[in-house]
Amino acid sequence: MGNQTVQNSIATEAEELERLSIKLIQDKNWSALEAMLDPACQFVGMNGACDRASAMSLMKEMNLGPVKLKDFKVTQAGDNLIVSFWLAALEFRDGKELSPNYSPRLSIWKKVSNQWLCIAYADLIAK
Repeated sequence: MGNQTVQNSIATEAEELERLSIKLIQDKNWSALEAMLDPACQFVGMNGACDRASAMSLMKEMNLGPVKLKDFKVTQAGDNLIVSFWLAALEFRDGKELSPNYSPRLSIWKKVSNQWLCIAYADLIAK
């Protein structure tokens, strides 16, 4: 495969990972979502950094409505995918609606035994 074909394949795979994780949150399929997260995964959001267990608790409290994604940028560094994109969602946290505007996101996925696991995620939504 040529370099452009490989890059297109990687970009498609990364976008599918993001869309799947969003769908799992919307469907409240917590066991499948947790299986996509490395045990050492770290999350950063408007309230600071947290570990996987704390992030799962936050996601379980979230009611995620329709989502729009755009402007995916994907790079590969060894067995890692670095994915940045913009996400707009109807989202409620602590009973309050968060901004429905696009905000930047960044995730890092590591290939472990032929499976991609998220090792870091940054939710850069403004308050």
